Amino acid sequence: MYAASLYGLKRAAIILPVAWTGAWLGYYAYTDTLRRSHIRERNRELSHTLMGLPDEGPDYSRPAEEIEREALKKRYSSLKFAGRYWNPYVEWREQGAWEWALWKIIISTITLKLFYNGGVPPERPIPDLPLERPDFSLLYPSSSSSAEKQSSSSTNRNPGSGGSNVDVTDKLTLTWLGQSTSYVTLDNLTILTDPALSDRTLPSRIAPQRLRPSPCELSELKRVDVVLVSHNHFDHLDPEAIKELGDSCEWFVPKGVAPFIRKFGVTRVTELDWWEQSQHTLSRPGQKDRQFTITAVPTMHWSARSPLDTNATLWAAFHVKSHTEKPKSFIHLGDTGYSPTLYHAVGRVLGPIDLGAIPIGSYEPRWHMHLQHTDPEGAVRMALQMKVGKSVAQHWGTWLMSDEAYNKPPLDLEIARQKLDVTEDQFCVLPAGKTIVVE
Repeated sequence: MYAASLYGLKRAAIILPVAWTGAWLGYYAYTDTLRRSHIRERNRELSHTLMGLPDEGPDYSRPAEEIEREALKKRYSSLKFAGRYWNPYVEWREQGAWEWALWKIIISTITLKLFYNGGVPPERPIPDLPLERPDFSLLYPSSSSSAEKQSSSSTNRNPGSGGSNVDVTDKLTLTWLGQSTSYVTLDNLTILTDPALSDRTLPSRIAPQRLRPSPCELSELKRVDVVLVSHNHFDHLDPEAIKELGDSCEWFVPKGVAPFIRKFGVTRVTELDWWEQSQHTLSRPGQKDRQFTITAVPTMHWSARSPLDTNATLWAAFHVKSHTEKPKSFIHLGDTGYSPTLYHAVGRVLGPIDLGAIPIGSYEPRWHMHLQHTDPEGAVRMALQMKVGKSVAQHWGTWLMSDEAYNKPPLDLEIARQKLDVTEDQFCVLPAGKTIVVE
């Protein structure tokens, strides 16, 4: 009796994991077949349109450039099935939890990287991860007494104000605050991207800790008009930042992310699908209103706050353009793998772009990471394809969550710049906290 029970348990220990894995592999095979069928149909339609052979006949009443842009938007529109978003790109393949386990548990053990820390030295601060204070005198050109007054009131943000009475520079600037968090000024509009300034990605000691501290406190950003959130991963969206900023600013997020933001009492949040636009008006006392167009842009990534909501919400880049005599533009990519066809399309639809915040880190091992995180060469190629005038490296040197050495992304970026004949002025690496002006 005992032997039979033991034999049954052994069989179950073998059969159940195999059945579970087989069921998931079958699911992935089925959904990927459907996904690729959609891609083939989209490619066929795009090809016919660009060749002047759309299904319903060519439309000669519109300019060719407009027809091309609309065709590209349709080809690279979001794709959703059974409540989950898919990446509509040929390069993509679904990556289940089993692949992460293969990397983190099996391969990392074999290659002795299970507890690899990226070669991070023990001393702090880390010598080759420089840290600066943002140039607040440039960002907020006001008297010292006024600055002190603003600073004292900035910690308690008034709903709907965003510090709108604070004067900011009219110049196009970017201050990198670590990971994908940047503070941008564009024609007097202040933009905060992927707000995550906490020491750890999660309130747990097992979560990754910052390699260098945040260059400033969120309260020191005296005015935030707009927050752009690329997706809901922990290193891109910190609940503490949501609580502090609240309704003092306007939040722009991909489809499905708004309920998470609203959970913290925020009401000024706008969801956008890929290529969907929102018009934002900046109203300042004694000044003429300024208009901006904010566009959600497709990227190649994924989303999740837990294992149960994987890809239930969309991911997106955001493009901001001012409507002035000399318009300026900025694109925030967040996280993305490199797809040459996608970023060629983005360049055709939105380029040229004055300033881009482009990720360069978290790209090894390439067999697993290349679909969700570009390497530096891919970052340079997408900047060229999007016709970005000035690119600033993001998503590196903050939290270590992949296998490359902590200081490797800038080194690989330099190799990529030389290979693709791009100057450091065109695509630069900044110390965390540094403020630059884009002329």
